[in-house]
Amino acid sequence: MNLAFTIVDVFTATAYAGNPLAIVHEAAEQPLQLTTDQMQTIARQMNLSETIFITAWDWAASRFAVRIFTPSKELPFAGHPSIGAAAWLAGRGQGTDRQIELKEAVGRIVCEAGWQDGRGHAALTPVALPQPQPVTGPASAEMAADLQVPHQTVVGDVEVWSAGLAVHFLELQTTALVAGIRPPAINGRLQAIDLACFAFGPGPDEVTTRVFPLAAGITEDPATGAAAVALAGRIASKVLAGRDEALIRVRQGAEMGRPSELRLHLHGDNGVLKAVRLSGDVISVAQGQLLHLP
Repeated sequence: MNLAFTIVDVFTATAYAGNPLAIVHEAAEQPLQLTTDQMQTIARQMNLSETIFITAWDWAASRFAVRIFTPSKELPFAGHPSIGAAAWLAGRGQGTDRQIELKEAVGRIVCEAGWQDGRGHAALTPVALPQPQPVTGPASAEMAADLQVPHQTVVGDVEVWSAGLAVHFLELQTTALVAGIRPPAINGRLQAIDLACFAFGPGPDEVTTRVFPLAAGITEDPATGAAAVALAGRIASKVLAGRDEALIRVRQGAEMGRPSELRLHLHGDNGVLKAVRLSGDVISVAQGQLLHLP
């Protein structure tokens, strides 16, 4: 029995930009019932940042169980597969805006999504607000050396935040410094962490990021939803100073030739983050079938 899949580009309205995602349809359909090992093998064959499998569904209620894999491991949550799958699933109905509920390992993810003529959009609210985590791993000076940026251009200390995926954040003084980073070696001293380097700009309410998910076996990612949600916790005190809400456009992926825009909607009180939503555009680029199962 063949297994259908669709490839969409996420966090972009332009094909061949953003972050590609493979959506494997109906992965629990009888008589398939893919095992964890089979899903991991298929994700490794796709060789994209993530592949998402639709493993259970209630079309009438727009509720779907999903599992997300990188080429090397399963993830409890990831933003770009959630946004991409929600938009695509909205199109399997009437194509109008509607609520899509995804059951992921981290919990229930509620999305507002829409799809029409091969293009869509989605916004999600994470299960929990991003929270600071203990800082482990190399110090900022070691990180700067591995990234080939002067240590004096690092702003503040390394901070770790998580909204389902722990991310080490290193702030740099300018977007040019972020663009000039040399991606770290996947088997170097940063290999056990997921690292995001960022700077404010180039425009007002914009942040430029580069994300290196080394712990997932990925050298660099063109658009990382989980890191963007965690970033909301890292920057909230600054961007919410003097206001209760902000729309932050996160620029990522340009250095990989896949420019992406992730939109963060932050709501707070006196600089304290109270709510965050992640949104982005999605476009379909390919579809096909797996002719042989592992």
